[in-house]
Amino acid sequence: MKKVFLFAALVAASFTGMSQDAGIRGLKFNGGIHVDIPASNMDAYSMGVGFDVLGQYGFTDNLAVVFDAGYTNYMVKSKYKDLGVKSSGIIPIRAGIRYFPTSKIYINGKGGVGIGTGEGSTTMTAYSFGAGYMINSKIDVSASYDGYSKNGSMGSVGVRVGYFFGGK
Repeated sequence: MKKVFLFAALVAASFTGMSQDAGIRGLKFNGGIHVDIPASNMDAYSMGVGFDVLGQYGFTDNLAVVFDAGYTNYMVKSKYKDLGVKSSGIIPIRAGIRYFPTSKIYINGKGGVGIGTGEGSTTMTAYSFGAGYMINSKIDVSASYDGYSKNGSMGSVGVRVGYFFGGK
């Protein structure tokens, strides 16, 4: 796992010197919060809330590479608390592509790992796909499906608000 973080840091550092503020080109960082509704094989959970940090490197006017890491905590429904089920968390670490058909709208797909933090949790394959809207050069809003699989799958639908740091 240390190798994944080290690799992400080296990639980010290598692009910093080439950063530009024209459109999506160059390296930008975004911090966000999100709310998720369990959608698949997560019957014991009512909702998830979390945060993440996203890096985006735009290498053309409409295509960027993205990488993100964060944490989502899924809250247990009352009827399952009585059965001893506890809240559970996931730390996703993913990379992918973001395509901008217009300067304001994007679609993206990401893949990587999801590290479970609850009792008996494991590391899973993580994937996400969604779309978003750039409200201005600093704020974006997006919706996505986040899935995790290992000997079965589970997933949630979420809404995220993010803020880009630095640049224009």
